[in-house]
Formats: sequence, C-alpha cells, structure tokens
Amino acid sequence: MGEDEIVDLTGEPASRLQSAAFYTLKGLAPGQSVVLATAQEPTLMMQSLDSQLGHKLAWAITEAGAGWRVMVRHRADAPARDVFDPLLADHRRMDGLLAQALRALNDADVAAAAPLIVRFSALITRHVNVENEMLVPFFGIAGGSAEAVATMLREHDEILAQLVAIEDCLLEATGDAGELSAFCAILSGTLAKHEHREEGNLFPLWRAAWARKSAAEREELTRRVEAALKRGDEG
Repeated sequence: MGEDEIVDLTGEPASRLQSAAFYTLKGLAPGQSVVLATAQEPTLMMQSLDSQLGHKLAWAITEAGAGWRVMVRHRADAPARDVFDPLLADHRRMDGLLAQALRALNDADVAAAAPLIVRFSALITRHVNVENEMLVPFFGIAGGSAEAVATMLREHDEILAQLVAIEDCLLEATGDAGELSAFCAILSGTLAKHEHREEGNLFPLWRAAWARKSAAEREELTRRVEAALKRGDEG
C-alpha cells in the first residue's frame, strides 16, 4: 500500500461499502496512508471500521464533488485525539507482547519468552499505575461511572496478582514452559475481558466527562499520560 494511494469505492453499493473499505484498511501499517473515495458520507463507517480494527485508524474526511474523500493513516502516525488514544495504543502493545510470549512458550522456548514477559510486566504495571493514579483522580465517578471504576480497580488487582504468579514461576530454576504457558494463557483471557470492559463501558462514560473539562485540563492530562506511558522506553 503506497503513501496516499487512492482507492475508489464510489461504485460500491451501500451494502458492500464497509466490507470493501475493511479489506482495504485491515493491513494498514505505521508509515502508510490511503485515500478512500466514497459516494456515501463515511463518518459512521469509519467509526465502525476503527472499532473492528482495534482502534488503529486515524482519518480526515473532506467533501469532493458529489462524494467524499477519507485520508486514512495508522493511529501511531497521528497525534493523540484525547487521553484515551495512548491508553488504547498501550492495550494493543501489551496484547502483542503477551501473544508473542505465549507463542514462544507453546514452542517450549522459555529463553525467548522470558524477556517478553519481563517487558510485558513493566508495561502492564506502568499502565495500571497511570489509570489508577492519574485517570481515577481526574475523572472520579463522573457520569455514573462508579460501578465501572470499581470494576476496573478490582480487575487491576487481579491482573497484578496473576502477574506475580507468572514472575515467581519465571524465577524458578526449572522455568517450566507448560506451567508458564498456562499462567500466561489465563492472564491473556483476563486481560482481554478487562480491556473489553474498559473500552466498551468505562471509557465512553469518561469521554462524556472529558468533553466538559477545559482545554487546558485536557491538554495537561494527555501530556502527563503520554509521558508516563513512555517512561523507561529510552533504554
């Protein structure tokens, strides 16, 4: 996919437009961009595609004659729209590391899995601290989010407890691949459910509260969160 490649979808019927756009965008990688030409207004389609593709898309829509053009690039190449963008990117990053570790453990390669688990441990601990210590004080229980916040905090404790079991197993002299794989698989399932609840339940409530904050407050929190999620990456 070349930079600024134009994909003409104006001839696609409405019933097939989103499917055609999905197959165009599913392989979009950092550094790549594509322009979609559509006959239908594409806002809802792009929001749906972004959800389907793990919130990896950034786009800008312009009218072009009787239709629209959508400049689409990878979210990693675009500035954060709000404080949730870096958190969502961190979710995908952690998911990828844990998946790599599981693949190595399924091949009984503890030596390859160990540094991935260590890196994952650092990222998830940092991520939990950001949400607990920055986002919860900032948003509180705004917009009726008390139950969702309580769920998030409880699940954070569960995730960290499971992580301790994995780290203890990794420190044992035997470093049993089967046992590590079982622990990591359980954590992967826990994390997937947790991220789904956060992204689908809590973050929408917090986004409504976000819109009521001042521009200065939003900018300051986004800056702090982005800096915290990058801390330690320099080495």
